[in-house]
Amino acid sequence: MLFRLCRCLFALYTLAAVSYTTHFFIVAPLRSALSFIVTRPIPQLPGWPHVLHRRADEFVIADADHAIDLDALSQDDIVYWRSSDFTRQHGLGHEAPIAMPESLFLSKAFANSMKPSKIVPFFYRANSIFQKEDITITTLVTSNRFQVFARLVERYSGPISVTIHVKNTTKHVHELLDSLHALYLSSPKMATNVDVHLVIDAFDRQFNTWRNIARFFARTDFVMMLDIDFFPCTDFRGAILDSPAVMDKLRSGTAALVIPAFEYPVYQDGVDPSRFPRSKASLAPLVRDGKIGMFHASWAPGHSSTDYDRFMAAPEGEVYQVTGYQSAYEPYVVLKRDGPPWCDERFIGYGGEQGSVSVRDNHLYEETARRTERKYNRRIYSEFKEEACVRYLRMYGEEEERGRNARKESTRLACPLHGSLYPHRDIVWAADDVKTLLEPISQVITYDDNSRAEFLKNCKPGGKYDGVVGIFRDNTSADRIGIFDKQLIDGFPASLKWIAHNGAGYDQIDVHAAKAKGITVSNTPGAVDDASATTALYLLISAVRQYSLSERTLREGKWKPKGTNARAHDITGRTVAILGLGGIGLRLAELVHAFPMRVIYHSRNKVAHAPGWCEYFPDVEAMLKEADVLSVHVPLRPDTVGLVGEKWIRLLKPGSVIVNTARGKVIDEDAMIRALEDGHLASVGLDVYPNEPEVNPRLLEFPNITLLPHMGTENQDTQRKMEVRALTNLRDFIVEGKGKDVVVEMK
Repeated sequence: MLFRLCRCLFALYTLAAVSYTTHFFIVAPLRSALSFIVTRPIPQLPGWPHVLHRRADEFVIADADHAIDLDALSQDDIVYWRSSDFTRQHGLGHEAPIAMPESLFLSKAFANSMKPSKIVPFFYRANSIFQKEDITITTLVTSNRFQVFARLVERYSGPISVTIHVKNTTKHVHELLDSLHALYLSSPKMATNVDVHLVIDAFDRQFNTWRNIARFFARTDFVMMLDIDFFPCTDFRGAILDSPAVMDKLRSGTAALVIPAFEYPVYQDGVDPSRFPRSKASLAPLVRDGKIGMFHASWAPGHSSTDYDRFMAAPEGEVYQVTGYQSAYEPYVVLKRDGPPWCDERFIGYGGEQGSVSVRDNHLYEETARRTERKYNRRIYSEFKEEACVRYLRMYGEEEERGRNARKESTRLACPLHGSLYPHRDIVWAADDVKTLLEPISQVITYDDNSRAEFLKNCKPGGKYDGVVGIFRDNTSADRIGIFDKQLIDGFPASLKWIAHNGAGYDQIDVHAAKAKGITVSNTPGAVDDASATTALYLLISAVRQYSLSERTLREGKWKPKGTNARAHDITGRTVAILGLGGIGLRLAELVHAFPMRVIYHSRNKVAHAPGWCEYFPDVEAMLKEADVLSVHVPLRPDTVGLVGEKWIRLLKPGSVIVNTARGKVIDEDAMIRALEDGHLASVGLDVYPNEPEVNPRLLEFPNITLLPHMGTENQDTQRKMEVRALTNLRDFIVEGKGKDVVVEMK
């Protein structure tokens, strides 16, 4: 106890020391340098109403009205934000309260997976008066990209709100201000069109967070989320503002405009912006000849929000809905600044001649380097919880006043999500969980089709299910629309990206067809472990002790059946061989060990977390020779059909027992029946059959075997756990882009 107390005191001392040292050597000098830089005015230079000026290693702002005192900023209303219990129970949010400015809390700019950033808004405020219904480009820039940013400023000639990252070191502050000074001298439009905001953060890759900070401080009603290294080839700003149809959509706050982005795959083709296409007419032949293509076409999913074929085919001025939007990566949209979150609302496209062409300034960027960055970015964004999604934000701080304010704000978004998901109508035990897990973040559609043809019709463009992103599947759906074979999967809408199967076995889903269409399949393995294992245990005991025969005799009005003693055995001390030590097999091993029984197993690999009393047999045939009972727990795949065949059955000891709670087709049924007929098998315990719900009549003739009608998970507790786990996989996909229970073929 004393040792633990000393450890705690030492940890607290270390934390305090690190905190003090960080503040003394980094935070305090940074604040001092920035406050000195941004608060000291100097006379204006001729011809420049607001400029940065270098004098004796000092940087100052030319107009005191644009100065921000960092210390004064730190006095902003502080919110101590602690994530709700609900959020933390699902592996999200923050355990301890986090101090942050109230403006940032409601800015939709904070990323859950990253630490809060210190923000200096309007470090420099442009002197132009912007029209409310103009479009502000909101972007970010690092100090090594100022020249690229200057080209964007000059080309766009409109309002820009930019976030500039500053590392929390005084040295970097001075280096950045040197570069910023040169930027203002090189681009006269910087002073008139660009609002500059600083974000002070040691972590240098919070790209989406910084872009949303720039969005929050935009001074117009509409914003365009854009990377700085895109060259606006056409006057799409003017074309959009002059289009009544597009403006009506944007004013409603229920839609956003997708801007197609292109790039030159060959570096030399894209080095000269003066040669970039200036219209769709000049763009089309370049696309046709492969000289230019979809931005980052090599990424998966990549910047695939824009339906490029649809855009190229659109007549001039046509407004159309984007039906294949992907939330990942794509930031090139125009939307209402205080309207729907850009990451999860419905989008429209615009086919105007001058409306939608943006080409990336090309970089000599080898695919090997790009591959490395993709891997790094995906690791970051896989945990990125974008609080720009107000529907998701309302899960946080539920009992706090500001949390209630966030929920109130979210009610303004009356338009349903374009990306919706539709659970199967037979969610029985987790109906309330649909409301808590899915409804806050998605539109839930319950399908009621009674035939495959009707279902596929509703999946077509314009149909009831057009735009759905995920589906909850239960085996009972096969009664109405059939199994999820290639025909059905190929008929799914292009937007569907996730199948959440309610069950551990997923042999009724063609996972290869799903994978080919870019659809991920998840199942519910852990939820069924207890129920399936106890079913296997029941079958094992009943088959070895001949209980099924005894019950049948009793129901016929007879007492103990003759000869039972000669056929039955005690299970204590017997050897059970488990084929497939997954979750169910491992749980069965724990149960039979209590008798005790000897447990031996074979899996594709030795299970690292298996108890020491589980003996691993790399040679399955050697294992079978020692088994009194074989319990089967492998999934049904093409390579496991008939896996337990004549040879393996005959390797078992004479008088042994087979238990199957996996899938009927894993065992060669005819070989098993022959072994029962000649006495090589004393009994079997079956819960699954090759052609369910049909049962081979020959099995029904054996009085000494135990048969169940696939009852392994048939209890309300397990059914609810399965439904909740499948719904949680859907929720995780919508929020995080991934789920916990992806089937092995997808990994």
